[in-house]
Amino acid sequence: MKRNRRFAVLAGLLTMLFVGCGQAGGMEAVESETISVEKDGRITYYLVGDLDRDYYSLSELSAMAADETAQFNKSAGTDKAAVVDRVETLPENESRALIVYQFDGYTSFNDFVKKFNKGEGNLFYGTVEEALKSGHRCTGLKNTADGTLITEEQLKQEGNKKLIITDEKVIVYCPGKVSCLSDGAVLREDGSVDASTAEGTVYILLK
Repeated sequence: MKRNRRFAVLAGLLTMLFVGCGQAGGMEAVESETISVEKDGRITYYLVGDLDRDYYSLSELSAMAADETAQFNKSAGTDKAAVVDRVETLPENESRALIVYQFDGYTSFNDFVKKFNKGEGNLFYGTVEEALKSGHRCTGLKNTADGTLITEEQLKQEGNKKLIITDEKVIVYCPGKVSCLSDGAVLREDGSVDASTAEGTVYILLK
């Protein structure tokens, strides 16, 4: 069986079962790929897809995920860069499989998803000052309270506040409340951000 075909089937039909963290409260069901960013920078990546037993079994899927993380950690020189937290079927639907990946930071996440064709590989989490020094423009941010546009000079005054930047078409669970958000992204009732339909890069400024 081809690994790429197995993953294509998995990635093609995404339905997320997410246990709330950060601003999320309790169990949340979303219909897209989901990333959770922790305060210390760790990234958890949740992926659910149909488990078509004509193409692969749960054990094969688990072995594939383990092999990918082993390859990645070997090249990274550490066994903590990427970890498979669990691979299992959903409790209420055994025809759906859940893979939960954990990464020691956004750099490992980016490198992993690009290496194994799982995403765009463009995620950043750090201070506004760090983002600007890294070359991010951080334009188009609007205050979530009144919709006013945040100028570049105003943003510079928020140098120590945390910023999430992503090109991934995902639901993002943040390690704090959102104060400003770029066009196209949607702040949801549970405090997470829906970036799945946004065009271009999404910027999320935390309070």
